[in-house]
Amino acid sequence: MSSTTPTRLRAALIGCGRIGAHTPERLRQTIPAGWLPVSHAEAMLANPGLELVAVCDAQQAAAEATGKELKVPAYFTDYQELIRTAKPDIISIATRTLGRCDIVAFAAEDGVKGIHVEKPLGRSLPECRRALDAVEKHGTQLSYGTTRRCMDVFRLVKSMIAAGEIGELRQLTVELGRAALLWSHPHSFDLMVYFSNGRTVESVQATCTFDPNDVSGHLVDSDPMIENALVQFSGGLNAVITSAPGLNVRFAGERGCLTIGADGSWLTHKKRTHPDRPYLGKPEPIPFTPQASGTQRAFAELIAAVQGNGPAPITPAEVLLSNQLSFAVTWSALQLGRQVKLAEVPEDLTITGRQSQNYA
Repeated sequence: MSSTTPTRLRAALIGCGRIGAHTPERLRQTIPAGWLPVSHAEAMLANPGLELVAVCDAQQAAAEATGKELKVPAYFTDYQELIRTAKPDIISIATRTLGRCDIVAFAAEDGVKGIHVEKPLGRSLPECRRALDAVEKHGTQLSYGTTRRCMDVFRLVKSMIAAGEIGELRQLTVELGRAALLWSHPHSFDLMVYFSNGRTVESVQATCTFDPNDVSGHLVDSDPMIENALVQFSGGLNAVITSAPGLNVRFAGERGCLTIGADGSWLTHKKRTHPDRPYLGKPEPIPFTPQASGTQRAFAELIAAVQGNGPAPITPAEVLLSNQLSFAVTWSALQLGRQVKLAEVPEDLTITGRQSQNYA
């Protein structure tokens, strides 16, 4: 190896399921350009700056099979043993939500330099804070599974808004159909945080569907379905979740509207036809060509941050706020749709994310 050849960072995967290593063929055939590779392992293997040295899963058969499939030299069933033995620079965490914050905290405390962790971060705010406090205390770089913020089309829209293409952003609307809080909507909350540009959350108001028998005090043993939600930010920005289908995200400003359609398949721009009229013109397509998937770019920027060559794709404060929004939505729904403040959400509110016998 020449002196000019960059040293690859050692990477490890914890959690060998669908998002960790095994993208279903059905998903490969349906998701648009800009999403693949979507699994952590594929994104890491596609990055020349990483060497995947170990995998881990609580189920030995899954860990062993994934290790052999990916030609990884070591597999583990205990994440602590992996971190202490393989000594990775970067880990990805693709486990179920329960225990995820424990892995983040342990990795940060044990010297791991960069962590890519799936969403949602945790099932309660105290465990989220504990993990993020460890990340900040030890200077660990972070990326998060809400990778739409790393996709070309969403970054293009953000640059267009910053350039004044639609005027001041007034409303962001997410249309994911009837989707579950922890399984799907961490993406929605992160987009709100990403496009709010540091604005303060003033209030949250929501309606969710869940079985009342799944609620005991501040424990919600299910994954509520969001029917609608409204997050009001300072400066007159509203962020809305509806039950409309299509997997679209709409950005409405004073002078027009941008729409990312069909999960990033297309982008359109509607402009105000006359400054004194309320009408918008016909949607004009905006061409774009994805250069990398959101997961790829999340890892690339995580590597750069670990090496001191740029910022991480997300900050601990942004991760915390997006998780706070999910708990505030649930608390508002439990309060019969009352408008609530982030500060009034009970600290011990816990959401398990259970759907039948499966958990987020």
